[in-house]
Amino acid sequence: MKRLLVLILLLNFSFVKAQNQEVLSSDRPGQALSSSVVGNHVFQIQTGIDFSNENSNFLPSSYFRYGLSERFEINSGFIFSGSNFAENLSSLSIGARYLVSNSNNKMQSSFQFSYDVKAEENSGQLVYILGNSFNEKLSYTANLGINFTDNLSLANTFYVFNITYSINNKIGLFAENFGTLFSSNYQFNYDTGVYYLLNNNFQLDAVIGDNDGFFIGAGFTWRVQPKNNY
Repeated sequence: MKRLLVLILLLNFSFVKAQNQEVLSSDRPGQALSSSVVGNHVFQIQTGIDFSNENSNFLPSSYFRYGLSERFEINSGFIFSGSNFAENLSSLSIGARYLVSNSNNKMQSSFQFSYDVKAEENSGQLVYILGNSFNEKLSYTANLGINFTDNLSLANTFYVFNITYSINNKIGLFAENFGTLFSSNYQFNYDTGVYYLLNNNFQLDAVIGDNDGFFIGAGFTWRVQPKNNY
């Protein structure tokens, strides 16, 4: 663990400073993680609430991201569950995301590692994220990940494939398929939704789909940039 922390610090201090991207890049709405990182000294909160029809559960959640450089961010999130609002804390994760490719490239790839201190199983997660654009309006994001337990045994593997269409520079639609891989309990789930950029630093979103039961959700993303970037 100490060697891993030293490696992360060395990578962090070796990055070249660049300008943060003009418009925020959010993991909301949907299941796919964005291949982008938030940017140097940028703080971003992604929050919302889902409702699952299968067990009548409300699932409020928030995810916090902070950029230590243009290629490296730390993040943390929580999810509540229960038929009553915010009844049980079911997930509390800490993690980091590292951008492998250049932030100006059309195709971007990154790795996200997280550890859930509240989960009874599947407490660790490693995800490879790939994002690319077919053209100015149509893009895709693919996630391929593994969940593992505290003793580093493999729990399962999973995927997400997201297609996003930008109607204009403020409104976009998406559809995605997600589930598990290489498992007898193979899952095939889907959702679709919309996002609306009020400005470059604030986004509203809504989603509807099926994940072992019908669910709907809505939320927002808010980005706070360093003063010298405004």
